[in-house]
Amino acid sequence: MRKWYEKPLVRKVDAQGEEGKRLLKDVEAIDRRRSQRVMIQIPVHAHLQTPDGKDLRVDAFTLSVNAHGCLLTMDFKPDDGQRMRLVNPKTTVGQSGKVIRAQRARDGSYAVAFEFDAPAPQLWSIVFPPADWQQPRS
Repeated sequence: MRKWYEKPLVRKVDAQGEEGKRLLKDVEAIDRRRSQRVMIQIPVHAHLQTPDGKDLRVDAFTLSVNAHGCLLTMDFKPDDGQRMRLVNPKTTVGQSGKVIRAQRARDGSYAVAFEFDAPAPQLWSIVFPPADWQQPRS
């Protein structure tokens, strides 16, 4: 007969030992975001150049944002590493950066990971941004 629940195996790991240090590095690798993500849909305009040199504006929507970039969805597939400028049409604030990755989504559009050249939390106009979005004062 099949058991529906088995008690998980738990064992102590010395945090200062080799295994503990390895596990800590694994956790740090998972949590290495430079700023917290916020799941929000914001319309943006992506301005880029096609390979033949034509300027193109593509309407897109964010899926998640942070101070250093976003994940957005668009009907056009930019190349990995391609330079773009995102503009928030409501505020006209814009920021340049590059495409990290673009891949086909289930609905036929493209999910595009985009990284800013410099942190730009003001692009999103979020009233209560996470604490780690605050820029140091000069």
